[in-house]
This record gives sequence, C-alpha cells and structure tokens, in this order.
Amino acid sequence: MDRSLYASLNQGIDSFLRVAMTLRRKEIAVKAISMTTDKYDNTGMKLIINEEVTSIQEVINYMNKLYDVRDITIQ
Repeated sequence: MDRSLYASLNQGIDSFLRVAMTLRRKEIAVKAISMTTDKYDNTGMKLIINEEVTSIQEVINYMNKLYDVRDITIQ
C-alpha cells in the first residue's frame, strides 16, 4: 500500500536535496518524490512511500531528526 507524506522544508532546493539523499542512504522505499513551492516561497516535499517495504513511522522518525524539516503531515 502506498502512503503519502508532505514535509515543510527550511531552505528550498538545498533542504530538498539533503532530505532526499538522507532517505536514499537509509534505503527507504520511495515510490515518488517531488518539491513544491507556494506563492509565499514556502518550500515542501511530497513523498509517496511503499509501506509494504518501509514503515511510514520509520520515515517520519528519520525526517524528524533532520534540521531541514519543519513539519510533517500524512496525507
């Protein structure tokens, strides 16, 4: 089953790349990843996780440790 996460980021593309590379090193099964920016220049990243391979709680725990991530919501 695929689950979707949205994470607010601190520093745009730099934060996006740091978080994406960290998840890759941790061998998280990411099905899709994308970066979003709203009209107020707030940056976020949307992840689709294959929960049959990787627990959604495991992903949240890794992301909460990162300075670049402000807020995480499960969609």
